[in-house]
Amino acid sequence: MDSARKLKAAGIEAEHAEAIVEVMGQSVNQLVTREHFNLTVEHFDLTVERFDLTFERFDAEIARLSDRIDTGLDSLRTELIARIDTGLAEVHARIDTGLAELRGRIDAVEKNMWRAQLISVGVLIGAIALATSILGIMLTRSGGV
Repeated sequence: MDSARKLKAAGIEAEHAEAIVEVMGQSVNQLVTREHFNLTVEHFDLTVERFDLTFERFDAEIARLSDRIDTGLDSLRTELIARIDTGLAEVHARIDTGLAELRGRIDAVEKNMWRAQLISVGVLIGAIALATSILGIMLTRSGGV
């Protein structure tokens, strides 16, 4: 209103003065709206940039974690393979030791069996010789020969 009075005082008719003030007010409102819109767009752009940076950091962190996991899995795999190989070597050594012990025991049993058979054959031969001698003595005493 104050602006309209100043325009009237400058010789501009009241209708024109009010129209000029109204147009100027709308221009100012549009300017404020455009500035607000531009600020909003700039804020949105900054937010998008921050989001992009956050997303890039997130991707980098995921890649770093993936590398750490891969490294850990490779290390674990290597360690497990080494343990399995060590365990297999120990098992093979135990099996070889057990087989050697069994072969030794089997050889000892076979030797004992041969000894027992030789002793049995020796006792049998001795028994036959004794029986033959006794039979020979009995036959000689009975006068049959």
